[in-house]
Amino acid sequence: MSTTAARLLREHGNVAKIFLEGSMMQNQTEIGERLHRRIGKRTTTQRRLDIQPAKRHEMVIAANILRSSAEWYRPFLHEKDMAQHEVDESWGEKEFSRRQFYIGRSEGAPVGIVSTQSVGDMTYIGYIYVYDHQTGKGFGPQLLKHARDVAWQEGKRGMVLIAHPKAFWATRSYRRFGFECIATTRAQVLDWRGGWLKPYYEEGFELYQYLF
Repeated sequence: MSTTAARLLREHGNVAKIFLEGSMMQNQTEIGERLHRRIGKRTTTQRRLDIQPAKRHEMVIAANILRSSAEWYRPFLHEKDMAQHEVDESWGEKEFSRRQFYIGRSEGAPVGIVSTQSVGDMTYIGYIYVYDHQTGKGFGPQLLKHARDVAWQEGKRGMVLIAHPKAFWATRSYRRFGFECIATTRAQVLDWRGGWLKPYYEEGFELYQYLF
């Protein structure tokens, strides 16, 4: 038995034992690593966020969260679109007036944001970001669930958002949540709702849809 698997048995008792016994024919190191990931998911998702509408003066928090992961996008984003991620104070003033922002807090500290915007019978999620050092803790799905609840309460038919295919950490999460990619080319994305997405479009981004 690997040291990783043995340590998990000591720390997590029956949960680890059941998992290991059901996988006797597999490599023990792999088993330990898989169990570590599974238990990690169980513990991190228990940290529920307090998600509240953002106030105007709190848009500086939203900007900080957005900027924290800007460098992740630089390798594949068009240069002109980096300004949508390296935002300044003027961004907060502009965006606060045209969409609803929500800030998610864990133990009182802000960790992520999500925005909703009405588009007929759909809700557009323009921003869904978590601080770069807070990723992998289940906060993103909680923010998406909040946006879904808001859209449902408003009588919407579903939600849409755009994402770059190379931002795999984002698209993977969206697909797991239930989003489907419905448009991949620039022309297709900009054709949605008669060009409604034109002010928000970034080169290479694809359109995802979630229906109730």
